[in-house]
Amino acid sequence: MNLKALRAFQLIVEGGSLTAASKSLGLSQPAVSRLVALLEDELKLTLFSRSGRTLRVTDKGAAFYVATRHILQGLGEIPRIAKDIQTSDKHLKVITTPRIAQGLMSPSIERLLRLNPKLRCTVDVLSRFDIDNLAGLRRFDLAIASLPVTHALVELDNHPLFKVRLEAVMRKDHPLAARERITAADLAGESLLGLWEDQLWRQQMNDFMRSSGETAQYAVETRSSLMACQLAIDGAGIAVFDRVSARGLDMRDVVLRPLEPERWISFGYVHHRDQKPAKNAQLLIDCVLHTIEAFRDESAAHAASIEVLTPHKV
Repeated sequence: MNLKALRAFQLIVEGGSLTAASKSLGLSQPAVSRLVALLEDELKLTLFSRSGRTLRVTDKGAAFYVATRHILQGLGEIPRIAKDIQTSDKHLKVITTPRIAQGLMSPSIERLLRLNPKLRCTVDVLSRFDIDNLAGLRRFDLAIASLPVTHALVELDNHPLFKVRLEAVMRKDHPLAARERITAADLAGESLLGLWEDQLWRQQMNDFMRSSGETAQYAVETRSSLMACQLAIDGAGIAVFDRVSARGLDMRDVVLRPLEPERWISFGYVHHRDQKPAKNAQLLIDCVLHTIEAFRDESAAHAASIEVLTPHKV
């Protein structure tokens, strides 16, 4: 497959003209046109209809673009990927989720930079949906998120680090705040603040309610677990959260009460199976575990709500 021809196809579709593609590639318009003809011949597809010098993408061309867009976008990443490999001992690319970015990853990365002051670190905070979709692209050294992270086309290794207990978050003056534990029956008549149906944490909550024959009533549904927790802090209802994720929020006016029976979710790190974590990635893992241990040491309640799942050195 001619990569330059693929790139020409992408530029024509996105730029809307042969002229824009020729300028970007530094080629003449006839040369770009020949590249497109070569690609069409190789694919046995008519990607563009032609009227003089004007190219218009066909339905098949549009379908091909949509199906290969992630590959085409990756072509532009090749020079940066090569540069990252050259400087891998000085640069660490991490992806994580909004839920743990503030409470866990920020203090962990701060510790990492104290241990290695010359390190440059790039942190992408992505939704779980985006992480699952981008995990197949070699754009990160390490992903830290709730597990499992999977990709249909790429083999990923998931390594559990710790698990957190799910707890109901509510204002201190809420009638249920006096309970030591919260059951599905307790939550059945309450205004819940939760995630959308297709999200992992919402599925856990639905299973918790169904297992006791109850149905959840959501006053607010959101893509952001942090938003759900903040709504609980502001008194809009009850959210289900965890203490590690809540670490970066102002929790002074709320209480956390564990669910009964208990529910736990695992967090860990993820990498491509054929690309083991480099030295700086391993160091970040140690820093994450150090942050977890320090948080557990703050109180017996914290220690009871977090369990480390892997032997480690701090």
